[in-house]
Amino acid sequence: MMTSLLAKSIDSAHPLILADAHVHIYNCFSLEQFLNSAFNNFQKTVAKLPHQIPSYSLLFLTETSDNNWFKTLVEYAEKQQKVEDWRFYKTSESESIYAENPQNQGMYLIAGRQIITSENLEVLALITDQTFSDGSPLQDTIQTVRDAGGLPILPWGFGKWLGRRGKVLNNLLNSDDSSPLFLGDNGGRPIFWRRPSYFQLAEDKGLRVLPGSDPLPIASESTRPGSFGFQVRGSFNKQEPGKSMKEVLLRPETVLHPYGSLQTPWNFIRNQVTLRYQNQE
Repeated sequence: MMTSLLAKSIDSAHPLILADAHVHIYNCFSLEQFLNSAFNNFQKTVAKLPHQIPSYSLLFLTETSDNNWFKTLVEYAEKQQKVEDWRFYKTSESESIYAENPQNQGMYLIAGRQIITSENLEVLALITDQTFSDGSPLQDTIQTVRDAGGLPILPWGFGKWLGRRGKVLNNLLNSDDSSPLFLGDNGGRPIFWRRPSYFQLAEDKGLRVLPGSDPLPIASESTRPGSFGFQVRGSFNKQEPGKSMKEVLLRPETVLHPYGSLQTPWNFIRNQVTLRYQNQE
């Protein structure tokens, strides 16, 4: 009871924060469309709320070893280079940047990486501008992310938690591995795919599940960022959004509220066929 009362008090005293915890920018994307879509998706979620309240929107980038769009956006900010009508501004921390449209509205982009372990599992490193090498064992990779000051997330992916890889994940969740550690839900998960049992196992251990859109490397997927994520209330410093979010996510009394819809069967099948076709080219 004490924790719930404290959480309610904190929630009522702080602004709303909307975040997409799994975002890629691919070379096949139109960056202007990516930014416009993400902003509009956040606005649609805010518009559904019963009361208009102050809010902040964040995209957690999870870039692979082949991409570093965050570095490019920082260079845009330093050179005052626009993307159509979007401007970029550095914050007081190295791992975040602010994107602003002509209406003086915007959102934060937070640096992060996606790492592939030796077991072929994905680990996301949120809130860090450091780069990481692929190919290390899962537990070593998680500890490397922690040592870098990032938050490690194991994201769900189609077929990636089955068989041998599922056993590796199960062993990790049943071990005495220390926090911080999160699992990640995925807006690309089809509605007919039941909620993975590992989510409940993690939650039973006090670990959180962070939702994110996880767009695929298909041009049309540039409209999805911001459409699937979570809402939370907490103290927010506009010059240190990464630090603020790390504190919010690590606070035991924080309450996360997921938002967004899972993939329809048609969209899921279409995307899988498109990916297979692209890989054969």
